[in-house]
Amino acid sequence: MAASVNGTIYAINTDRGSQFYANKWGKKGKGKSQFEKYLERKRINHILSLKNNPQTNGKLERWFQEYIKHRKRFETSEEFRNWYNRRIHGALNLEIGETPEEAFIRRLRPESLCGMFWKRMED
Repeated sequence: MAASVNGTIYAINTDRGSQFYANKWGKKGKGKSQFEKYLERKRINHILSLKNNPQTNGKLERWFQEYIKHRKRFETSEEFRNWYNRRIHGALNLEIGETPEEAFIRRLRPESLCGMFWKRMED
């Protein structure tokens, strides 16, 4: 899917890194980080990963592991991304052979789906 998706971000999940979350060990004490302030201004829900729980970021880490493993087979990162997103993925619905691209579309809000439809009509 080369077209971009126009949608609103309602929530974001991050670890408790000091760039995302002002913890008591941070330089600014217990105040909010610039990132937290930005999310608050934009009314985006900040979902913090559990401490010492690397599974939360596991999907992204797996993506990079696959990229490192297979990148020499592709001329561009775009080619790799298309290959990765259009293959059946074991963590998704195996009964229907769902791909990451299909799962992404299935989870979109209706207004984003409509925007994708009209964007394709314009192309």
